[in-house]
Amino acid sequence: MTDSKPDSGVFLVKGDVFSVQSFSISVNEKGKIEASPVVLHLGIDMTEYWLEIAYKHLLNTESAHKKLMLAKEEKNDEKISLYLKKESIAGMQSIMATGIALDAYYASIKEHVEISQSTLDSWRENSTARYKQISEVLRMAFRLNNSNSKSLRNIIKQTFSFRDKAIHPSPGTAAPSLHVELNKVTDWRYASFRFYNAKAIYGLSFSIIFNTTSSSNPKVAETLNEFCEKLLPRIKPLERKWKKRFGTFCK
Repeated sequence: MTDSKPDSGVFLVKGDVFSVQSFSISVNEKGKIEASPVVLHLGIDMTEYWLEIAYKHLLNTESAHKKLMLAKEEKNDEKISLYLKKESIAGMQSIMATGIALDAYYASIKEHVEISQSTLDSWRENSTARYKQISEVLRMAFRLNNSNSKSLRNIIKQTFSFRDKAIHPSPGTAAPSLHVELNKVTDWRYASFRFYNAKAIYGLSFSIIFNTTSSSNPKVAETLNEFCEKLLPRIKPLERKWKKRFGTFCK
């Protein structure tokens, strides 16, 4: 532990945002300029980071799944056990990170939407599900029609359903499920967090974030459009990675 002082100034990384919380300047009776200390706050939009984390785990899930399918062909039960666990663990982490990415996106979008106090009170009193709150905020923010709003809500509901299974593990035993690609009935977690589900959940959830961010709408709040214009170039490289590996996002 050293007593050295930190370097002067504040170190910023590309994509960081900052705001000046308070600052005043005046001229006193002697004609001298007086200024208050500058209070600087920093912020990071976590959407792109969690999307990247989820994608890396998805690639690990894909790798484990390919090895699992080879073990299936070899009828090697020891390898099947090994890669079944690896696929499930990586898939679970990808799904969890995907849910957090949606949560981070929602938190940023919410800053640009006027939500009535009665609605907020209703959500709190009725313990409204997270996916419903997120869906409603995105609907209001981007002026989505009924069809798109319903589709978006279903995707977010699915994502959070799987995320909740991961972060709220139930103790004890439960009925087994079929791991479709392996064609074996096994623990439900191996079936739920397999590559097929992790890929679908990530792709659909990312498509919501990417398509809403990239859609320019004059009816949308100006501050929201500005936010999207800044976020889009940061998630565009990841969209290109996805497209190259897995194909085009759903519209």
